[in-house]
Amino acid sequence: MEHKDIYDLLKTLNIPVAYDHFDSNKNVTPPFIAYREISPDTFKADGITYYRPYEFEIELVTEKKDVELEKAIEELLTNNKIPYDVENEVWDEDERIYHNFYEI
Repeated sequence: MEHKDIYDLLKTLNIPVAYDHFDSNKNVTPPFIAYREISPDTFKADGITYYRPYEFEIELVTEKKDVELEKAIEELLTNNKIPYDVENEVWDEDERIYHNFYEI
């Protein structure tokens, strides 16, 4: 899965989506998603990289725990045969928002 594929797929959730972060001049309020590429496990041999997969972290940001939106993300990934791991849920006390992380 490449950048445009994951972006197009996440946009079907009908919430704002951006790669890594939103521009500072855009006033985006939760819920929203930021996704970023993470270091992949490449296949190398004899000094050549034969396979370089794209791996992403999806960050869901919400003002309150949103079980329905979390289920929607998980169903979207499952229905598109994209294996994922739920990595973390973090409450940011200063900003008063939740961060949920998925790795694909």
